[in-house]
Amino acid sequence: MALSPPYVSVADGRTITESVIRALAVVAGAFLFAGVFSSLGATLLGVPVPLDASSTSAGLYAAVNAISFVGFILAAVGYLRVRDDRSLVHLRRPRPSDLGWAMVGLVGILLGSLVMGAVVELLSALAETLFGVTVESGQNSIVTQGRENPVLFLYMVPVALFFVGPAEELVFRGVVQGLFRRAFGVVPGLVFASLLFGLGHYLAISSGSAWTYILTAGALGLVLGAVYEHTESIVVPALAHGLWNAGLFVANYYVATTAATLPG
Repeated sequence: MALSPPYVSVADGRTITESVIRALAVVAGAFLFAGVFSSLGATLLGVPVPLDASSTSAGLYAAVNAISFVGFILAAVGYLRVRDDRSLVHLRRPRPSDLGWAMVGLVGILLGSLVMGAVVELLSALAETLFGVTVESGQNSIVTQGRENPVLFLYMVPVALFFVGPAEELVFRGVVQGLFRRAFGVVPGLVFASLLFGLGHYLAISSGSAWTYILTAGALGLVLGAVYEHTESIVVPALAHGLWNAGLFVANYYVATTAATLPG
């Protein structure tokens, strides 16, 4: 397994500088390509930009989102091809045990989410007590728009499984974590990649306090990164990530169409 000593192995200064710059460039490229593909997809499908679930059919809205994540995949694959560095990403033939580890990752994400929810609630209470500042948890823009058009959540389920999970994992766990691992070792690489993963979710926030959403996303990134290093297969965190997002969409659809509430 990859999670073996040395957990920390700092490379020379040149390798560190190059790895950090390249990781940031891949992330920037992923978001740039995602924006370009989103605009192209919207134009081809006749969808007005910026996307608005209240004026766009749920199917077209989800389709444009799916197309945008092709930009993420292109950025990651493009980097690996240009640098001829495909060994950076752990990829192997799937094993039966991978499904079990994906479930372990899913449970880990759930537990991490619950823990971070409690941490955020505690920090929010402290901020209100000490500074009189009311902190609202950050909300994903798709969740916000889906509440106006709940069927959007169902359309986003296959997008989460086949586009969001694989694309984000290929970029953040595959290329970015691989570059940081090369520069700093397994554990620091995992932590730095998860931090960048959390910060990358800033653009997905439509309301509430950004730091609450970033902290939670970063913590979930730690779980996905650990599963990835343990299994040495990018498919495992991609599956866990996709299942988690899909489950959230199904839960939000249920809440939006009934009088139920999600457990707090």
